[in-house]
Amino acid sequence: MFNFRNTTLAFFLLLFLLNILYAIGLPVHAWHYILLISAYLFLSVLFSFFIRSGFHMKVAFRGSPEEDKISLTFDDGPDPQLTPLVLDTLKAEQVKATFFLIGRKLEGNEPLVRRIVEEGHLIGCHSYSHSDWFDFYPPRRMKEEFIRTAASIHRITGRKIRLFRPPYGVINPMVKKALRKMNYEVIGYSNRLWDTVAKKEEKITGRFRRQLQPGDIVLLHDTSGVTVRILADLIRHTKSAGYSVVPLNELLNLVPYEIS
Repeated sequence: MFNFRNTTLAFFLLLFLLNILYAIGLPVHAWHYILLISAYLFLSVLFSFFIRSGFHMKVAFRGSPEEDKISLTFDDGPDPQLTPLVLDTLKAEQVKATFFLIGRKLEGNEPLVRRIVEEGHLIGCHSYSHSDWFDFYPPRRMKEEFIRTAASIHRITGRKIRLFRPPYGVINPMVKKALRKMNYEVIGYSNRLWDTVAKKEEKITGRFRRQLQPGDIVLLHDTSGVTVRILADLIRHTKSAGYSVVPLNELLNLVPYEIS
């Protein structure tokens, strides 16, 4: 199985082999070591950015392809201006979604967080800072962010969360170590619309329609104005194509909160 553990094992075996060859007098040069180390580091970094690969750890990124169901997920909120508009659309279309919240944005937005839960949506952790440097943090600091965010959510809603999505969708060895012994379901995505980058609404909706497949977990952002404008159209197209929009716990058959 191609993953970080087996790649690391192969790396050390090849490194050991190079040392044996050198010890018995065969021509082994510095560039052999440089090439081996570079390939190992390249693969480790590259697959950190592919959350669906499961290279560093197992991630749930889609539901059953046998059922015509999908889930909508929103990252980077809560946003005091845009999140209420997203919630209004979801309510009008009678759809439940999942919101992965940033801890530092919770203060001052407590009523909005409670509204998300009260209207039947799920919430999860998306780190505390969502810093550009998050993936370079040591595991201890990452874990502190997870705990701090979870504590704030519990204080506001009474819910003990079990859903986590890493910032930027990056999983590396530090993230894996930080999550060790934390009872989280790590959630990825199979349908990414790049709604924080694309400016043209028709480009995003066109991508959505082309990519839509049974079991999709769709990544959106409740911090993007374009998302607010196209959300109703995405939901209506999904329904007209014969799909049901369901919350993650139904799509993935998981428990979203700890039971006290």
